Amino acid sequence: MDPRKVFLIELHEIIKDYSKIRNQLVDPSEDDIIWDEFKLSKEEVNALKKYNFDDVALSAIEKTVRDTILGAFHDAFALLDAVADPNIVEVDKTWLGLTLSERELNEEEENEEFLHDEIYGAYWDWLERRNKDK
Repeated sequence: MDPRKVFLIELHEIIKDYSKIRNQLVDPSEDDIIWDEFKLSKEEVNALKKYNFDDVALSAIEKTVRDTILGAFHDAFALLDAVADPNIVEVDKTWLGLTLSERELNEEEENEEFLHDEIYGAYWDWLERRNKDK
């Protein structure tokens, strides 16, 4: 199968898995979230615990989360494909996007940075740009 197709199919499975948040809504905890920046406060946990989510409400919430995650990936891919321009970062020249390509066996560069590693660090860059005018 075409590697791009494999990636996109797997991405839909990841989106589906990450949209399953019913346990976090029904039994929220301050400790369920790994990254400190997104940990719930005691007030947020208590607010969620006040609601009696039934299966229909939980299904609706999960569908909404799934649609939102899919929309985020769509917009990210539009940026990669250069059919959308960066909104937060000013670039000096025309935005031409980025390419993702299939690796060849033994093609890995010694000091290569991986996107899955860089995304968390980029959060702080994003936050700084969002707050620079405040």
